Amino acid sequence: GTATDIGSTLGRITMIFLRNGCRRSRMNIVDTAEVGVDARKLLVLAPMLLCFLLGTVAGAYLFTLIDVFALLIPASLTGFVGLCYMLFRQRLKGYLQHIETERLNKDFENIRGSLERAQMFLRSFNASHRNSKGGDDNKENNGQVVIELEEGFEDMLERMRDIEEGIEHFCHTPRSAFSQHERVSGQHDI
Repeated sequence: GTATDIGSTLGRITMIFLRNGCRRSRMNIVDTAEVGVDARKLLVLAPMLLCFLLGTVAGAYLFTLIDVFALLIPASLTGFVGLCYMLFRQRLKGYLQHIETERLNKDFENIRGSLERAQMFLRSFNASHRNSKGGDDNKENNGQVVIELEEGFEDMLERMRDIEEGIEHFCHTPRSAFSQHERVSGQHDI
């Protein structure tokens, strides 16, 4: 199966190069992306095939030396790797949870800063509105404040969506029906 996959991947790369006159400069974005993906696939498949072949040669040689007990070597190696995975899995999981928690804390701090800036804009808007006589310059100022507030609230909503996705991924819980409706409709209550 692996040799077949390597052959079909090499054939696809060859076909793309032949179609473009064996010049990388003539390739369009799609062809370049396909060649890149296929090359990365070969970086996985070729070492896997090589290790398989080396394993069969080593296994045959060990069988001539120690007979059936040659199976103990790959079984021991597999058991050791499985045991290491079991031991370090919780530690790795805890480390990744710590990183995610730190990211969520940073996002909450960003939201708090955005809310404080929005509150400051609102106070500034209210103060200028109370002190103004309603001139054209003031209307332009008010329009700019409203635009900045709208952008601030959009930023906060986007950050809150990102945090919600992070929490859902972190806790493995399904998204609420309201949240799904809000994302699909694109309507938000502020």
